[in-house]
Amino acid sequence: MAELKYLPAGIRLHLKEIIYKINDNLDKYYYFVFEDIPTGLKAEKLLKNENIKSIPTPNEIFKECGVAILTDNKEKIKEILNKNNINFEIWKKEKNKFKKLEGNVDIKVCSIK
Repeated sequence: MAELKYLPAGIRLHLKEIIYKINDNLDKYYYFVFEDIPTGLKAEKLLKNENIKSIPTPNEIFKECGVAILTDNKEKIKEILNKNNINFEIWKKEKNKFKKLEGNVDIKVCSIK
């Protein structure tokens, strides 16, 4: 579970995920995940004009918590994140399983403090 100060962001991300799942097939996107919630929220803010979707990190990638950025424009998002020194991993759902494509971040356990 995440720190209490991230609870509003978590609720917002979960609601967005429900809406996206009703209106879209999320399996077609690349999933960018980050080492912690603050980095994910920073990336979300940085990429707000780049036609991305943001949801909680899927449990199949990391069970605890986090922010995932979804995009079909992997190269442009990589370029922006690299330019801003934000570390990430890229995942893709293939045959109903998530597969890590690139990157290596040390995802931190989330806890209430």
